Amino acid sequence: MSGEVKEECALAAVSLSKKLDSYPKGAAAFYLYKMLLQQQHRGQLSAGITTYKKDRKQVIDTYKKLGKVDNAFKTFRKEKFYGILNKYAGSIGIGHLRYSTCGADDVGFAQPFERHHGRRWKWFSFAFNGNIANYASLKKELADSDYHLIRDVDTEALMHHMSKQMIGSEKKGIEDVFANLAQIIDGAYSLVYMNADGELAVIRDPVGFKPLCYAEKDGDFFAASESVAFNGDGSMKVHDVQPGEVVLVSDGNVEKKRFAKCEKKAHCIFEWVYFANPRSIIDGQGVYEARQNLGIALAKHESQKMDKDFIVVPVPDTAKPSGDALAFELGVPSKEGIMRNRYIGRTFIESDSRAEKVKEKYSIIKSIVEGKKILLVEDTIVRGTTTKNLIERLKKYGKAKEIHLRVACPPILAPCFYGIDMSTINELIAPGYVKDIAEGITEEESAKFAKDYGVESLIYLPKDELAKAIGLPKNELCMGCLNANYPTPEGKRLYGSALENSKSGSKKRTYE
Repeated sequence: MSGEVKEECALAAVSLSKKLDSYPKGAAAFYLYKMLLQQQHRGQLSAGITTYKKDRKQVIDTYKKLGKVDNAFKTFRKEKFYGILNKYAGSIGIGHLRYSTCGADDVGFAQPFERHHGRRWKWFSFAFNGNIANYASLKKELADSDYHLIRDVDTEALMHHMSKQMIGSEKKGIEDVFANLAQIIDGAYSLVYMNADGELAVIRDPVGFKPLCYAEKDGDFFAASESVAFNGDGSMKVHDVQPGEVVLVSDGNVEKKRFAKCEKKAHCIFEWVYFANPRSIIDGQGVYEARQNLGIALAKHESQKMDKDFIVVPVPDTAKPSGDALAFELGVPSKEGIMRNRYIGRTFIESDSRAEKVKEKYSIIKSIVEGKKILLVEDTIVRGTTTKNLIERLKKYGKAKEIHLRVACPPILAPCFYGIDMSTINELIAPGYVKDIAEGITEEESAKFAKDYGVESLIYLPKDELAKAIGLPKNELCMGCLNANYPTPEGKRLYGSALENSKSGSKKRTYE
């Protein structure tokens, strides 16, 4: 995708079973730092943690800063880093990395969100990955009840609705709170939660849009958005939190409970196509293997006759497994004709000019691409500006002979209302070429797209081959952005609004 949409958020949680001096300095804070660092690809706007320590006056305490994990935790100054770990040391904790689909680039919007209360079980902190599709109606309900939203963001609305479920003097189980919330919330939410009673919970919405997993080791409990956060060497047995399931951790006991019925699963395809770390396994399917399979499937539709001048150039980094697999199937070399500066973050997370960031981030290696016929492999194309910039530079500065664009995902034809920053039709490039969203892109439409993009040919992976490549049944995947078949009622309603806005030329975000 080479920098075309904003990333998702990352979650982390930990519950330690032994005395704190048995662990590295900072205990829970240290493990949260490590888990967030391994998930930096999911968000670079802010990082934050909340930890629990029973004998601390501030029983649960929250730390959050703007910037990447190392900047937020000040690892460039050893004494400051250890000072943060010591202050927020604890036995239980949750963590979050943020990118924004809504809300300002301000520390006030960083998560976790902590809600203070005199009753310990009502004093809680939480963080979530996703997007509440019916945020507007939830916000109105709060306003009608005389609630005041300071930040006007779905995280704050969710916090207030959680608080409303706790009204009364009798303590309610966490699963009961979320059972009630599931009746009024429409959208995507993988969530980590803790309270001042020392209870930890990880929760996944009833269709399982966003990934969430956990593992146990020597009595300790770990949870994260992706398995790579705590299982880089594969030594821990990882379990996916099932849709509609809450995993509760209290006094060292781990218990799984169902808070909502899973009528259908709808896992976001973008996790395997682009978002997730290739080392992760999500819902039982390896991300790297899925991307290889996408390239293998794409190779079956190759229209060009390969000769000695052809090379495959994947757009780094996420398209590389697909590009390498396509090259192997076609019997041509896969070359790094485009080199990424890995010291520069993912450009779509930045708030500055994307075009300038792309120039800084990608370099064309002329000696590799000059005079070559290039199969340029992208994982997907959303807005198309970055891909077009690369094509122009490959031809102008790289002196490529031909460029044939190959995309390892079907065309993005509809917005996302569940946590990916593409909520309007007019910002997408493919709908301008595709007349029938149900049929998908035709050969004639591909040819026109290719001509406008300045490439000799364009091939997208056919829509009906995506699920097979990922390795999950089609009816367990959310493909709303490909076919406008949204898995929740609010998604369907918002798409109708998006269509009306597209006809009027409006760029209004449809969930606002």
